[in-house]
Amino acid sequence: MLPFVWALMVLAVVAGFVMIVAYWLDVQDRADLKPRAKIGWSAAIIVFPLSIPLYAFLGGGHWPLLLRAASVVPAVALTLFLGFVFGVLG
Repeated sequence: MLPFVWALMVLAVVAGFVMIVAYWLDVQDRADLKPRAKIGWSAAIIVFPLSIPLYAFLGGGHWPLLLRAASVVPAVALTLFLGFVFGVLG
């Protein structure tokens, strides 16, 4: 089971980095956001497990369903990583 969970974590980490980049680029590309809102959403990257799903579902990003579902991948990656660090999964 450990190799499967480890591989899942690695895939989630890579996909999580892609989602972080997609989120940041989408925020920067939106012309309808005022500069203050862009700065706020950009600074929210610090709490990315919360900010990316909030932006995808409530922030008006108008992401397709697949990207909305993928917006939780960084949180899954962080959860799996912390599970390994604290010995819950290993």
